[in-house]
Amino acid sequence: GARQELARLEEILLRLPPGCRQVFLLRKVEDLTHEEIARVLGISRKTVENHMTRAYRLLREAYQAAEALPKQKLC
Repeated sequence: GARQELARLEEILLRLPPGCRQVFLLRKVEDLTHEEIARVLGISRKTVENHMTRAYRLLREAYQAAEALPKQKLC
């Protein structure tokens, strides 16, 4: 169960646009602040916020779409 969920998350993350994915991972995995991400990537704080907003929206939509699919039986 947990491995499947992690694989699904990885697949969804790989579908994110590169900028959104990079900002999302720096925030959630590296635990950088928006200001730190902006400095590291050489972009504005507002752009970081926009990437995070878009990443959350796309992740939510992907999970909702996956939940709408019929469940596959394991046996």
